[in-house]
Amino acid sequence: MINNKYVLIVDDTTEIINLTSKLFNKNKGFVFVRCESNTPALRAGLQAVPDLIIVNADNLVNDVQSVCEYIRKSKENNITPIIVTATTRDEEFKLDMLKCKVEFVIFKPLNEGYFYYTIKNISNLISSNRCISALTGLPGNVQIENELKRRISSKSQYAVLYIDLDNFKAYNDKYGFMNGDEVIKYTSDIIQETVQKMGARGDFVGHIGGDDFVCILDLENARKIGRRIVKEFDSGIGQFYTEEDMEKGYIRVLNRKGKLEKFAIMTITVAMISNIYKKYVTSLEIGEEGASVKKKGKAIEGSVFLEDKRKTRLS
Repeated sequence: MINNKYVLIVDDTTEIINLTSKLFNKNKGFVFVRCESNTPALRAGLQAVPDLIIVNADNLVNDVQSVCEYIRKSKENNITPIIVTATTRDEEFKLDMLKCKVEFVIFKPLNEGYFYYTIKNISNLISSNRCISALTGLPGNVQIENELKRRISSKSQYAVLYIDLDNFKAYNDKYGFMNGDEVIKYTSDIIQETVQKMGARGDFVGHIGGDDFVCILDLENARKIGRRIVKEFDSGIGQFYTEEDMEKGYIRVLNRKGKLEKFAIMTITVAMISNIYKKYVTSLEIGEEGASVKKKGKAIEGSVFLEDKRKTRLS
């Protein structure tokens, strides 16, 4: 399952994490992580930029109001939906929570069905309201940025694939943008299907824009996914050209100087970087490194999978 919903549970007990583990046992689209309400733990939990936050108001070391105010001070989490669960049924408490920009207050004892569908429906609303590509349905730059931050804050080994088409503009100029859109969708389908089949739970696929895509993956599967994407793309790209152009192996398109120029049949570049050779601190670093590797890959003729390798691995 790719593009899971990340839900942070702020709770100084295991009550809510135990409940969500039970309720979402068969729903693999969610990842629930618990942190305590003390400031260091809360800060660490928020660094991963959750999609939804659940705060159990009972038995907190820090009072629930200060916890919610702290969450809202975070730039990345100031609009993340918050659910507060509480034993008290005091209407004044509910009003105080709303003043802290909490979206939902659910009183205990929790109705399991109501709790389950509240989480699920809020998550669906988030997905539909976020900036996603109308063409591919994939998450855009906001979600890509957040996912990179999550990986940076994690202790796991990860890889980022930057994917770009070669000679796409020339194809668009000759065949038109509608056919160009079909190529984009074709590429998107290959990437998603490959990650779905060969990847791990929590792998992420995003659409940067145009013919640029990104995959944020567990390191273990990244190389084989990158190579498979190249192979699958090359095997089917011919369907988007005329037989004549495929036989020639190129198309002729007017360049900026008004002269006909030859452009080869579209190929694909997949550039991979990972944190086994370098520890990244910001998503900007990752983007710059990825752009550098991709530039080297695009200088190579034909479709290519290129990994950034350094002399020594980090211990």
